[in-house]
Amino acid sequence: MAEIPIPSGGSGYSSSGDRPLGVTILAILELLGGLFLFLAALALSLFPFFGIFLAAIVGIIALFYFVVAYGLFAMKSWAWIWAIITNILGAIFNIAGQGWFGLIINIIIILYLNQSDIKSRFR
Repeated sequence: MAEIPIPSGGSGYSSSGDRPLGVTILAILELLGGLFLFLAALALSLFPFFGIFLAAIVGIIALFYFVVAYGLFAMKSWAWIWAIITNILGAIFNIAGQGWFGLIINIIIILYLNQSDIKSRFR
């Protein structure tokens, strides 16, 4: 009897084994960045009116980081573009604040996410 051929590789990336280690590291960094921003928002909320206003803005940005971290962990297609956007904005803020180390990290992340193998996994 003839056997039915079964493809050796799937086209989906549903399990965590299909997520590249670099993407996992980026997701953890996004999660840590969100946690840092959340703690900064808590600290800012201790100040009068202007501090509370800034705390609300920083808190929303922290929430955004958490969402992007989830998307990277889950290999969601929308997470790739949002990770690119957050790192471009981070690079701009680092240039304005002369945060050269942060700028280098942002550039490395953008270059990594734009590798054809990594980019194709988010489609």
